[in-house]
Amino acid sequence: MPEPLTDCIAGYVSGAVGIAIGNPLDIIKVQLQNSSARARPSPSPSLSGSDELLLTSSPSAESVVSTTRIQTGRKVLDYRYLQSLLHGVAAPILGYGALNALLFASYSISLRALDEILPTVTDIAKVFTAGTIAGLSTFVISAPTELIKCRAQVSHGSIRPGGAAGERVGISSWMVCKEVLKHEGVLGFFKGGLVTGFRDGFGYGIYFWAYGAAKNWKVVDVETNVQHVIHLLIAGGFAGCMSWASVFPLDVIKTRYQAQLAHDASLHPAERYSSTWDCARKTYLAGGIRSFFRGMNVTMIRAFLVNAVQFGTYEWMVKIIEG
Repeated sequence: MPEPLTDCIAGYVSGAVGIAIGNPLDIIKVQLQNSSARARPSPSPSLSGSDELLLTSSPSAESVVSTTRIQTGRKVLDYRYLQSLLHGVAAPILGYGALNALLFASYSISLRALDEILPTVTDIAKVFTAGTIAGLSTFVISAPTELIKCRAQVSHGSIRPGGAAGERVGISSWMVCKEVLKHEGVLGFFKGGLVTGFRDGFGYGIYFWAYGAAKNWKVVDVETNVQHVIHLLIAGGFAGCMSWASVFPLDVIKTRYQAQLAHDASLHPAERYSSTWDCARKTYLAGGIRSFFRGMNVTMIRAFLVNAVQFGTYEWMVKIIEG
């Protein structure tokens, strides 16, 4: 089987597995990143009364974040909250599988091309460049997938027709798609696309460089099978953490900008983001530099777990396909 096709299949499977594992932590990350933004004064989906996940603004942004963290931790064992953690999972599982397939295939093709065109350039530079090219190539999938995911995860639900008073349902990925098409058109799916492209280009450059570097670390001269598997898992987790740490402020801006509904009439003009730059400026004015690192602890845990599993699955799938 041609190598790009092998990378494509292995990338798709590993991406779908990774996002399925990481989605619960991802929704917490998105909610924390968006926590000081103005939210609708209605309960979160699948939560009610004292179980409401507090995301509304207050004079103190830090008190909002602290409350969010405490209540999120308290409800993590609540069935209704666990159910709400699945919001937005359809878009990333379908989209991220395709994104990962394109990512790994593009990386493989780019790296081979760079080896032929620039044989004297160091391997580190070529790995980073190939990763950057691969990251940029995923834009057409990444931008709409991220927007749908973010809006589904931060949504507050809608009244269930014919249901009990106050009964609410979560916003699904499909519902978000219909809303975007209705109010913003096809171009609405690419809102925040520029910052998403910058995040993915640089982030995936670091991602592949870090994984390659970690794979080449030698703890023992000859590894057993178990040691080799552990080595790959650690390398994958390390790559994920390095990648996210390098682009996290960009991800905060992207999340806040994409999560804001362009047609939300309840927003005061001063609260509306006119661009990603305007979003960054208002985020800084509202909470200072710390606003750009909100949710990073959760992200680092998720990044290690997801990417350890993802790279481990990828290597395993390549081994199976190649026999």
